[in-house]
Amino acid sequence: MKILCAEYNPEGQVSVVPVGDNALLRNNDDFYLPEFAGGLSCAPQLVLRICKLGKSVGERFAGRYFEEVGVGIRFYAEHFEKQLQESGLPAGMASSFDGSAAISALLPKEECGGAEYAFRVNGETVYEGSFGELPCSVEHLLSFASDFYTLKIGDFLFCGNRFRYRGLKEGDRLQVCFRGKEWMNFKLK
Repeated sequence: MKILCAEYNPEGQVSVVPVGDNALLRNNDDFYLPEFAGGLSCAPQLVLRICKLGKSVGERFAGRYFEEVGVGIRFYAEHFEKQLQESGLPAGMASSFDGSAAISALLPKEECGGAEYAFRVNGETVYEGSFGELPCSVEHLLSFASDFYTLKIGDFLFCGNRFRYRGLKEGDRLQVCFRGKEWMNFKLK
């Protein structure tokens, strides 16, 4: 199993990077701030679970390669990311550390409707989103990812988000509501 994570630039261009399964944070377990993080930011995202083996999947067939949808939160070690970039090193370590990809339970995609979700920090809604707000369709994203990485049953595709919430600190409570119901609720420690 692998985790494929989409990242967008301001123009909406996408790249997809693989992250090890050590990054998964499940079951609303609390997130422990790593010492190296400096500042911490996060991005709420929709997540697809791959259900079929595929390589170079055509966009029109991409919908057949996922059956479940959920929500997730990717964490970024801000200062560490900046240090890596300034050193001319790839910044992937700053977003692929243990527990850096929190994931909710999943629903069959037929039950997801428009897949709308809301992200709250300490009870305050700071972001609302849906599949329709992504810079590209999930079918395009899945097809694009499959050109570079073989999709395998059980893989996760974090769909990315251009929004990033900055300034997270110990004691913050993060919540994600999906289809009007709370699916994620955990604390930063």
